Amino acid sequence: MKKLLTLLLPVLLVLSGTTARAEPDMVLITGEHWVKSSLEQKRAFLFGIGNVLEIEEAMAGDEYESLRGRSIVPVLLEGLSGTSVANIVAQLDTFYASHSDQVNRPVIEVLYLEMALPNL
Repeated sequence: MKKLLTLLLPVLLVLSGTTARAEPDMVLITGEHWVKSSLEQKRAFLFGIGNVLEIEEAMAGDEYESLRGRSIVPVLLEGLSGTSVANIVAQLDTFYASHSDQVNRPVIEVLYLEMALPNL
């Protein structure tokens, strides 16, 4: 998970509208950030996550199956497989609009629990 967050730092900083100098702490992107972000920022965030997932899958190689139960990678890769970035953006937009009381939930949590996991 640390590796995922470390690789996503540039995307997270873009979404939060900060620079490394202005915001030295890691920012976990929540629905509050999501609803204030432009379409380009939302897409960049999702493409960043997608790239990290693909890298993790490639790095696991023959050991990919061993990630099950220990990593969010298989759940996100398989649970969101075949879903376009545009569709994921729309689903997240709908989720946060329908659940305004949950804007403090991290986007990655919503992706995992509300979107990917139910598709498995």
